[in-house]
This record gives sequence, C-alpha cells and structure tokens, in this order.
Amino acid sequence: MTAPGARGYIDAVLKLNKKTEYALLALRFMSRETALSSAKSIAAWYAIPEMLLAKVLQALKHADIIAGTKGSGGGYALSRPLAEIPLLSVLDLFNEHVQLVDCLGDDHDGCQQQAHCDIRSPLSVLNDAILEPLRRMTVQDLFRDEHASARPRALSIYR
Repeated sequence: MTAPGARGYIDAVLKLNKKTEYALLALRFMSRETALSSAKSIAAWYAIPEMLLAKVLQALKHADIIAGTKGSGGGYALSRPLAEIPLLSVLDLFNEHVQLVDCLGDDHDGCQQQAHCDIRSPLSVLNDAILEPLRRMTVQDLFRDEHASARPRALSIYR
C-alpha cells in the first residue's frame, strides 16, 4: 500500500520534463533517418511544438550529441550512434536529476535538518542504487527490444 501523497512524490522525482522527452523523441527520429532531419519534420511527426523542439535541438547540438547543417536542405543528424550516447548525458543536459531528497544534490545548504539528520547516508545509498542502472544505460538501451514483449520489463537495480 502506498502512503498518501507518496505516488505524487515518486512521479516528481522520476518524471521527465518536456525538453528531455522531446530530446529523446528527436534522437529516436534521427536514428531512423538516413537524411538530415529538420525541426519542422520532427515536430510534425510527433505533433510537438516546433519552437521548443528547436531549442532542444540546439542544446543537443551544443553538447555534440547531434550535428547540424545550416541552409536550405540543412538539418540535424546524430553525431554518433545511439549506443555511444550515455542516457545520463541527455538527462543531465535538461536538468533531470534523480535524487530522493534535496540534500543529495549540489545545493544541500537549504536543508533544515542538516545539523541533526541521520538518514542522509542511507538515502544516498538508495539514491545510488536507483542511479546505477541509469549510469550504465545508453540511449540505444532505452529503445532496445521495444517489441520483444507485450509486457513491460521491470527495471532491476541488481544486475
């Protein structure tokens, strides 16, 4: 049984923001294309806002995850295969941080319990267990075997 409000907290910790979702959609789209992909074509395919997608594509380009060509006939393409793009590099690019409590992040000075807290260390262990599979995953791993089973596979922290 889930504690009242706990489900919402878990969603807030693990739910991706729109920029990250659009980045993953764009990477998936480009992985299937042999020609350059435009923001317009990706946005039309997924019915997502072109302006926000364009900003996402610029961030991916700046991080050298994709390459861009200007001009008519220009567009974007993967700068390397999805199997060589760490999933966390995409998540980090759009400020996706998996942390159970604020004190595990960079800015832990705001914690009111810091002087008396005795659960930070065990929560850090749990947080690392959640992060470990993500550290090993590439973007390709995220998309692998999508049709292999009708049932979703559970993500195991024990590998």
